[in-house]
Amino acid sequence: MPEEARPFLQALLNAPGWAVGFLDRELRLRWANEAMVALAGQPLSSQLGRPLTELWPGLASGLAALCARALAGEPIMGAALSGVLALCTQEGERHLRLSLLPAVSGGVLAGLTVMAQDETERVRAEEEAREAEHRMRTLVDLSCDGYLIHDGATVLEASRGCASLLGYLQEEVVGQPLARLLTPDSRLSAQRAFQNQVEGPYELIALRSTQQRLPIQVLAREVLFRGRRACLAALWDQTGKRAAEEAAARAEYLREQLLGVVGHDLRTPLNTLQLGISALQLEGPPDTPLGRKLTPMSNAARRMERMIHDLLDFTRARLAGGIPVTPAPTSLERVLEQVVEEYRLAYPEHPIVPLLEGELKGHWDAARLAQLLDNLLQNALRHSLHGTSIGLSVKGDSDGVTLAVINKGPPLPPEEREALFEPFRRGKRPAGEGLGLGLYIARQIAQAHDGRISVESCAERGTSFKVWLPRRGPAPR
Repeated sequence: MPEEARPFLQALLNAPGWAVGFLDRELRLRWANEAMVALAGQPLSSQLGRPLTELWPGLASGLAALCARALAGEPIMGAALSGVLALCTQEGERHLRLSLLPAVSGGVLAGLTVMAQDETERVRAEEEAREAEHRMRTLVDLSCDGYLIHDGATVLEASRGCASLLGYLQEEVVGQPLARLLTPDSRLSAQRAFQNQVEGPYELIALRSTQQRLPIQVLAREVLFRGRRACLAALWDQTGKRAAEEAAARAEYLREQLLGVVGHDLRTPLNTLQLGISALQLEGPPDTPLGRKLTPMSNAARRMERMIHDLLDFTRARLAGGIPVTPAPTSLERVLEQVVEEYRLAYPEHPIVPLLEGELKGHWDAARLAQLLDNLLQNALRHSLHGTSIGLSVKGDSDGVTLAVINKGPPLPPEEREALFEPFRRGKRPAGEGLGLGLYIARQIAQAHDGRISVESCAERGTSFKVWLPRRGPAPR
């Protein structure tokens, strides 16, 4: 070889990415470029003259077999070998792509030319990608009942969960027309959702392999599948949810019907009882032995009347979409005077301290506002500490009126406040009699006036129920 060509040959043999070496017939290393030297992790001087199987002990078995074939005259091109090259290192498994070419000099086999590419990073990246894909598939299987990928017409891929949900094997779902897996009324909906790229969630009715209808909820995303537009649809079985909703709706309907019937049917005997007590009270004033017996009976009848009215209002609110109100020009001050006076006489141990400020006239249903205030005061009395006063403030401004009822009882836990205005909720602490409808009905009355009600509670200031009412309420309904 001309002397001036040697640098070019050296540069070629040291090309990036390629490890090149020459072995004699005993497979001993006679020459190696820098990349080849680096694979064994030893200086070139300590590698020369040693068999390659000794330099790469982790690949010795597979390497010896390939070398034997190459020495027999067979060119080996791109054979994959994996293993730990140097057993004493902590490098981990390496992945090489080897080519072994017989080297002939003067017609005689002189040894082998070895060319190797280190593919470790690529193989590891592929393994990590496969692991990440497996984790994502597992995550999807855990977060939904199954998923499938379709192009609007054909199922391109399906998870095991999806196949199980539909009653098929996984390989039976892939390639099926999407329409075959849906009821006729859902096929058009699915096609429109795909065309309009609807993400949902939306509901469809699937068909199991047994032709049984299966309600499913779908959450979809547009994805690329092998270079083309497709839809990834996550599926949730709605069978249990549908059954629970239907059972809850039936139970709620029956309860409301029962409460309505009970409320109406109890009014007639209660009126008879109240009329009888009133007649007897004329014969026995409160300070007589008869009067003292009739007073608790009269109070019990009034409590029963309150509960019946609450039941009727609850039924109206649930079946008619709210409590009916008849707004008219009203002075809230007169409503307060009437209700507060009754409570002062009935509960002298809990003084009510009203504080009025601003204009208190508006367009409201006076009877319903009296009921709202009555319910809030009843609730305050149940939860107040003995001997403490009940705060009552009413403030008018340009937009409306804010009414607040404050009691000095123990503060309400935050988790209890969230459900305080739900029907039949009485809190965790025992608080006297009642159905747990007072605050629910108070909220319904406030909302019927286009107002709102809220609660604040702390140890220092007690518990405050605030009602805001616009001056002009809704039209009568």
